[in-house]
Amino acid sequence: MTPSIHNRTIVAASRVVCAFLLCVCVPSTSLAQPQVSSSSVAMSAAASISPPPASDKQKNQAADAYLAGAKALDRRDYTGAEKHFSHALELNPANRDYTTALAMAREHHVTALVQESGREHMLGHNSKADALLAEARAIDPRNPTVTQHDAPTARAEEPWLVRPPVFAGAIQLTPADGIKSFHSHTEVQQIVRDVTKAYGIRTVFDDSVTHQNIRFDLEDVSYEQAMHILLRINHLFAVPLDATSILVARDTPDNRQRLERQMEETIYVPGMTPEQMSDFGNVVRNIFDVKQATVENGLGNIVIRAPEQAINAINLTLADLLDGSSEVLLDLKLYSVDLTHSRNTGLSVPQQIGAYNVASQAQQLVTANQTIVNQAIAQGLIPVGSSVLQIAEYLLASGVATSALLSSTLGIFGGGLTTTGIYATGGITLNFGLNSSDTRSLDEIQLRITDRQPGDFRIGTRYPITTSTYSTGVTGNTSALAGVSINGVSASSLLNQLGSSSQTVPQIQYEDLGLTLKATPTISKKNAVNLKLDLKIEALAGGSLDGIPVLNSRQFVSDVTVNDGETALILSNVNRSEIRAIDGLPGIAELPGFQNASDQTVEADSSQLVLLLTPHIVRRRSDAISGPRIPFSPARAAN
Repeated sequence: MTPSIHNRTIVAASRVVCAFLLCVCVPSTSLAQPQVSSSSVAMSAAASISPPPASDKQKNQAADAYLAGAKALDRRDYTGAEKHFSHALELNPANRDYTTALAMAREHHVTALVQESGREHMLGHNSKADALLAEARAIDPRNPTVTQHDAPTARAEEPWLVRPPVFAGAIQLTPADGIKSFHSHTEVQQIVRDVTKAYGIRTVFDDSVTHQNIRFDLEDVSYEQAMHILLRINHLFAVPLDATSILVARDTPDNRQRLERQMEETIYVPGMTPEQMSDFGNVVRNIFDVKQATVENGLGNIVIRAPEQAINAINLTLADLLDGSSEVLLDLKLYSVDLTHSRNTGLSVPQQIGAYNVASQAQQLVTANQTIVNQAIAQGLIPVGSSVLQIAEYLLASGVATSALLSSTLGIFGGGLTTTGIYATGGITLNFGLNSSDTRSLDEIQLRITDRQPGDFRIGTRYPITTSTYSTGVTGNTSALAGVSINGVSASSLLNQLGSSSQTVPQIQYEDLGLTLKATPTISKKNAVNLKLDLKIEALAGGSLDGIPVLNSRQFVSDVTVNDGETALILSNVNRSEIRAIDGLPGIAELPGFQNASDQTVEADSSQLVLLLTPHIVRRRSDAISGPRIPFSPARAAN
């Protein structure tokens, strides 16, 4: 991106050279080369004839008319300016400044009429536009600005073909070529006149130039060399008035601010942030010492008023800054992998084995079902004289009664009252199960980052955390209001009602849960990109402290150098847990060979993040080590 020039005008500040020396605005590009109107040629011819000398009174009156014309020109009253300048020229015809002022005032008047005519053509007011053009032709019929509009064109019917006005450049001094030698010993003003006259340049001195005798000896020098040395050793500077005239003044900051010609230029730098626009403005003010520089963030431009040489240098510098920024396209691929694995294998044996007295348990069963036993004996289902153990067996076999202890009996040993039964809680189970889940998600994002500028990438959620709470309500001593009533209602009861309506207001703080990546690329000369990475992963830990959730945070900060188009892999284990349980008989399940037969339960959970970074250089700055060289010519600056 190169700064584009919006306009360029000349600003002259001098009590000798007034505002009428502003460059003439013309509405066509055909005036790119210097042109002279017929009125200027006629006045130059008239000025070559030696007029009679004017009296002091006439000179003073001419100076007053000249000043009045300059003020009228500054107000854009071109008719009044021509009248005053003509009067000044009549009073003092020998003053060339009055001749030039009158010619330039007429040029301004003609140009203003032509511009107004063009605007009326664009609005479709053809009759008014032709009248304005005829008025300009009456003032100076041979003026090139007027003659180029004499031929009929289609701009009245096609207003979009009207070109915007083109502003002329600064005054360029045209000294005569050649090599001269100088040997003088006199005052400074006379030496300056002799040197400039040798090259065809007329010199006007400011009041700040002092009278001082010096010796000046130079051999075989050009105009630029001679004036550079002469002005530097005497602390002077020169401002061009026209192509063959200069104004010399003492070189001080005030004089340069007052007399030095400045140009105004609008440099467009769209698409910049306010911070970048502020940086450009600081470069213009501090590096080039430009006092009048305005940064317009809303319009995206910088308005500068400075000498032409400084503006040219500013354009070169800003063009290098804007065009020299490289850009990197970061291709980010984020994989989130969640694995859950659960396995249950082996033989599940009874976990509890015990012994009981069979006669006692049988007696309890028969006693609990004595009514059913009597009916069974009466019906002959149970033989008379059967033992208690036989009756219990009948109850269990017929399903009339149940006993968890007797039904889980593994075996009976002994006899009589000492008959003992062995029982086991739970049965034998063979387990062979597997449960596994695999969850994957992919996020693909592209970030375009300027060289040496940070870029942020966040993915996740903003989790609200209550850090504190406070209650609102009315509190007070209700006993102090005992006996006080308002409209028949007790004041203490009203205060209690207000105090009971308190509200709890929480203080919320949001935390970024998930992935936060900050990358700052730096492009090297060998198509390598150095990435300064700051990776942070934050998640809930699952616990809390005083009601505030505990967060797990992991951070990775490093510098990674990746070639253009290559990929860097970053892997992080966010969470990994494993639970292993063995279910078997104590002592036996721990023996080698019995562990595989025991019931084993294994649960494994893991969560991983995989980040792939691929930088692509989409815009490179110039391979040159240094930027454009900006020439500063002291000789041209003095002119």
